[in-house]
Amino acid sequence: MYCRSRTLGPARAIRSPRYHCGVVIVHARGSDPAGPVSTRSQSSSDGKRIRGRHVWVLATVRQRFRESYHFVRLFLRPPEFEGAVLTPKRLLNCYRARWAANRLSTRLTSYPVQLTIEPTTVCNLACPACFTGAGEVGRQRGAMSLDCYRRLLDELGDYLMQLVFFNWGEPLLAKNLVTMIAEARQRGISTLVSTNFSLPFSAQKADALVGSGLDVLGVSLDGARQETYEQYRVGGKLDLVLENCRLIRDTKARRGAKNPRVIWEFHVFPHNIADVEMAGRMAAELEMDFVVSKGWVIGPDWDPERRAIQPPPIVAFPCTYLWESAVVNNDGGVAPCCGTFYSEDDMGTLSFEPDRKSAASFFEVWNNQRFQQARAFFRNRGPASEAGDHVCHTCPVTLEWEGYQRFISQGGLPQNFKPKYGANERYNYFWDRKGGGRQQRELSTSLAVPSKSSRGPS
Repeated sequence: MYCRSRTLGPARAIRSPRYHCGVVIVHARGSDPAGPVSTRSQSSSDGKRIRGRHVWVLATVRQRFRESYHFVRLFLRPPEFEGAVLTPKRLLNCYRARWAANRLSTRLTSYPVQLTIEPTTVCNLACPACFTGAGEVGRQRGAMSLDCYRRLLDELGDYLMQLVFFNWGEPLLAKNLVTMIAEARQRGISTLVSTNFSLPFSAQKADALVGSGLDVLGVSLDGARQETYEQYRVGGKLDLVLENCRLIRDTKARRGAKNPRVIWEFHVFPHNIADVEMAGRMAAELEMDFVVSKGWVIGPDWDPERRAIQPPPIVAFPCTYLWESAVVNNDGGVAPCCGTFYSEDDMGTLSFEPDRKSAASFFEVWNNQRFQQARAFFRNRGPASEAGDHVCHTCPVTLEWEGYQRFISQGGLPQNFKPKYGANERYNYFWDRKGGGRQQRELSTSLAVPSKSSRGPS
């Protein structure tokens, strides 16, 4: 999965410096309240003590100034979304969202900076660690209507910096995808699509996709040989994917277009780790960026000691999805994040039909009781009896933040905190919400067992 955003992170831990005049005055006096000393030794001792105080004060002020300067720089730095037009309205909304996250506000006056939509819930592959590929049904299968999409765009378009066109389905199977991308680009919104690309794709379709103005196209390609590729991308054809990548490359060259930037997304498992080097060379030939990440499995982590690949460090922070990002599914269901799959975990539903008893606007859902409750968990998680079956209450991100706050309150240093939950454990949490993970553990366990093909080509 392509990295979707860059956020401010746990900026709330940073404090602004406090310049109290009293501190300066006390240390500027430099003399003992009892009066001048009578001996040279006492004077020398007091002088050293005063100089020591000056050094300590200066060091403290400098440290707090550096922390505040670092915080301000991070806070004011715009997100790096390729192709986004940074209007004053978008920047102001971004800063308001960040400030609300920094303050852990429950009711927001800002809109999300990034929006993920589900163009379609249908997929052509059967990847074992994917809800859709495993045959789970979280909501009615189908595509998002153009009317639903355009109403979202009318409400959020002036504030969004990026639109992500994928979640649990294959976006290129959505017939309106190119139109959706083009309309987002007309508003100056960055656009991102991630595809398995193992489907029929003509030169005409390639021309339409490139012509839509798409900024980034991620291609999930977990192998350099068919026998390794198909172990996770069940039903996929490597030759077809590579041919489609060539079509995009050649279409860009013919049109003289720089975009979309195409990324070969390689998820590493025991069975394909020997293909990484070969895949990197193939990506270079296809003029694709090459990104390697650790593949998630259902069940125990296949590389808990991180010997095969070093994943990015996990940092405890309040979930950015609750303040800065949002997910809207094909049926109008608003999810708390991109990890949830079942409609029962939705925060609310958008209504685009007069007779439906649902929220009339996104902002109404964005500030409803369930969203405010989820944000409040990061102030005080509270007992399970009060949370009900809220998906965010027992989410590893929420639990990690609670543990981090407890660690800091007991005198621990932020750099010494060790996260309890890894990326694989966090992913499994969502699988276990409705039994889907337990039903698929046996099938997915095979991904954690090295096969003969993992030894590389003979």
